[in-house]
Amino acid sequence: MHLIPESRGIKVLGDPRFPVNEGGLCVKGWSSASTLDHAERLRTPLVRDARGTLVPESWERALALVAKRIGGIQRKHGADAVGVFGSGSLTNEKAYLLGKFARVAFRTSNIDYNGRFCMSSAAAAAQRAFGIDRGLPFPLADIAKADLILLVGSNVAETMPPVMRYFEAQQVNGGRLVVVDPRRTPTAQWAARHLQLKPGTDIVLANGLLHILVRENFVDERFIADRTEGFEDALRVSAAYWPELVERITGVSEAALVETARMLGSAQRPMVLTARGPEQQAQGVNNALAYINLALAIGAVGRPSSGYGTLTGQGNGQGGREHGQKADQLPGYRR
Repeated sequence: MHLIPESRGIKVLGDPRFPVNEGGLCVKGWSSASTLDHAERLRTPLVRDARGTLVPESWERALALVAKRIGGIQRKHGADAVGVFGSGSLTNEKAYLLGKFARVAFRTSNIDYNGRFCMSSAAAAAQRAFGIDRGLPFPLADIAKADLILLVGSNVAETMPPVMRYFEAQQVNGGRLVVVDPRRTPTAQWAARHLQLKPGTDIVLANGLLHILVRENFVDERFIADRTEGFEDALRVSAAYWPELVERITGVSEAALVETARMLGSAQRPMVLTARGPEQQAQGVNNALAYINLALAIGAVGRPSSGYGTLTGQGNGQGGREHGQKADQLPGYRR
């Protein structure tokens, strides 16, 4: 985004040369500069005086006070008595510096960020399935080239408007979008098919689709033999999820299940994308793993414009993990 000074404040423009949004912004972006001149904006640090009243203070004295208090806490209780909490709103560079600041300046092992409560289930599932958490392992531009996308638990049209154009391009290119969501969101209404499952039945739906893929010989046996380990366990579990049972549990008709499985199995460039819907549940990791199994079963992982990914819930949720904002993960996914 470009910020342009004007007599009445700051004007916001989307950057048409940036490859992700190409000039598009969401409401947060367009209105971001309005907080700069807000009447209640704090323009100086506030420190409580002896009476407990917040009074203005200089940056030098305020920072010195914070450093003194932190030092006192750590001397008394140890370095780990201080924690650092970051955000998926930070850039890669800021995320890296915050991690370095926590581990080198504070010497604390307690650092985390709000991504722990966001897409952490998908991250844990990716670690189990692939050995590495890559979030979305391909550029957004690949979405436009996929001929079939299974989008699970995401309302892109309302929550990520600049990204929606990639899904629009996918349809223009002849691709189809299948949305899995208990709600009939604007994205679900716009999609080629909406699988309106009952809340909390994601893993049943995913295993039911895998069952049909096996039954109708859409499974890429060569890929499974060469590129996976222990996949027979997933196939064994899916054998119990016949379509009639899945329809009874999820509320999605057998006909819709069969059609979706056939679309997945016959696509040249299939893509499975999960988001907060299936991930922020008690069985979020298992839900994500079940959808990963679909992408593996048809050999979609590792192919151009195909595979599995999770859509971030924040501007840089993936970058926050890649660059050291997690207690159990150093920059570059090192443990």
